[in-house]
Amino acid sequence: MGITMNVLTKAYETIKVREQRGVITLQIYRPEANNSINGTLISEITSVLNQIESNPEIKVLVFEGVVNNFCTGMDFKAVASDSTEALVGDDPSGFYEMLKHLTLSSKIIISKVEGTVNAGGIGLVAASDIVIADEKATFGLSEALFGLLPAMVLPFLIRRVGCQKAQWMTLITQGISAQRAHQIGLVDELSMNVNESLRKNLLRLVRLDTDTVKTLKDYISSLWIISSETQQLAVSKINSLVKSDKVQANITNFVQNGKFPWDK
Repeated sequence: MGITMNVLTKAYETIKVREQRGVITLQIYRPEANNSINGTLISEITSVLNQIESNPEIKVLVFEGVVNNFCTGMDFKAVASDSTEALVGDDPSGFYEMLKHLTLSSKIIISKVEGTVNAGGIGLVAASDIVIADEKATFGLSEALFGLLPAMVLPFLIRRVGCQKAQWMTLITQGISAQRAHQIGLVDELSMNVNESLRKNLLRLVRLDTDTVKTLKDYISSLWIISSETQQLAVSKINSLVKSDKVQANITNFVQNGKFPWDK
């Protein structure tokens, strides 16, 4: 369990990690920033994924958020300040690579969703193997409001809910209910008690062999759109959009003045 101990004892800035009976729980912990995504968060999640991958005793990784926010997407303050912590900072492909890792990991990835999921947070959910959501959770893609597209999220969202529903979510730019998310396939299980639902799922999931899980994911991946060409297109698109003067102005105005692009 040496690798796992390193994961558990390391000091992290943006996540909290715990382990129990072959299950790693990774809490996204940036409450001061509404659990938004920055470079450090991507790096720390990726580090945990890499370290547990070779440990067959770890069977499941569970993502969870904080009260009211599971994950709210790109950290606009980092983008507005042109920080290397921005989602498309020094490593614009890092977020996509992290999502791809989830879809190929030998671990079963579960998102236990409570509160708000927005933008890049939808990517985490869509790339998970199983999504258990509280009935009061909401799910949205707000990027188009700022002249952006959820470019790196869409391949994984399309894989989960199909092209039309992914396009629909992108266009409406507002949150949908957990019930609607369940109807379109973004959520696998609705619950009034997500912890109890998770417990019941884990009773069987921890019995699966990691080699079997990995074989399944590799086979599913070979059937669908998560390819190197898709990755290149997605990363190039989000990189060019975020760096455009129009989008930069929209984001900066929102961060500094709380105004959307159509506000005077």
